[in-house]
Amino acid sequence: MDKKTPRVCVGVIIANPKGEILLLRSPKWKDQWVVPGGGIEWGEKGEEAVKREAMEETGLRLTDITFFQAEECVFPEEFHKEQHFIFFDYTAKTQGTAVTLNEEATEFCWKTPREALHLPLNKSTRGFVEKYRKVARE
Repeated sequence: MDKKTPRVCVGVIIANPKGEILLLRSPKWKDQWVVPGGGIEWGEKGEEAVKREAMEETGLRLTDITFFQAEECVFPEEFHKEQHFIFFDYTAKTQGTAVTLNEEATEFCWKTPREALHLPLNKSTRGFVEKYRKVARE
């Protein structure tokens, strides 16, 4: 019998030179908007996972990757299946704004943190962006 365990993931708010942040529309999250991220692989450090996931999902290279918070997300209603997440959230910067999406997102947008809060964000992403706004003084 397989014992269910939490999934350890990273999420990252990526800011461009204008201070806008990148959001992705995710079918896994009932087409709500999320930040890039995903599972940490065996033997991978959180910052390495952030770089890898950002490259896979957006094609962007990141700089100034900084740990922001840890968060539990237990059985989120918006997720397509029952899941218990532990998120390590980061912030990062990028010089580019040309995004190449993989199959995990259907569209992307760059918004100020204030504008982002007007989108249908999943609960976890909304909390992350709200806290980020306070730190970014936006």
